[in-house]
Amino acid sequence: MRPAERPERGTLGGDSVGHMTDADEGTGTAPSPADIFSADDGIEKLWVQAYQGEVLGEALFGAIADRLDDADHARKMRVLATLELRTKEAVAPALARAGISTAPDPEMLSLAEALAPDSATRAWEEIMVSLEAITGQFIPLYDRIAQLDPAEREAADLLVAHEAALRDFARAELAGDTATSLAPVTALAHMR
Repeated sequence: MRPAERPERGTLGGDSVGHMTDADEGTGTAPSPADIFSADDGIEKLWVQAYQGEVLGEALFGAIADRLDDADHARKMRVLATLELRTKEAVAPALARAGISTAPDPEMLSLAEALAPDSATRAWEEIMVSLEAITGQFIPLYDRIAQLDPAEREAADLLVAHEAALRDFARAELAGDTATSLAPVTALAHMR
């Protein structure tokens, strides 16, 4: 992956969980979708970004889970890691049809390991705020994939659904609905 295709270091992954910079923490605002993709980006770049984001999300959520002291939070992070894995596996055929490699980018795996220690020391609420914010960037990216590659609409819709489930999970956690917060994730067809 070329440097321009890598998620920004200012995010926890560039996939499903965001890491607010010090400047973002004061505002509580999420970066705009333009921060992660451009209307000029081609379909191959978007597919690579989407897929490698799943690679990163799986590794990051798993690494955060391994570092959390709270057993329930660790369990939930492992469920999110499984979601990223299954989503990655579900969209891999679309990349194969486009002739795009599905090999994990070693830099994404290294980035997950680099981001996990700081992420795991943040308050759970901070992680959830960041997670909710970053989903607002990726849903438009996945919608753009569907626009540019209508033959792969099903895969793009699955990406949107998984990102919406992550967003809804974070919102439920923030609202104190911790007992059923994973319901949007576990309700996804590829999670059953």
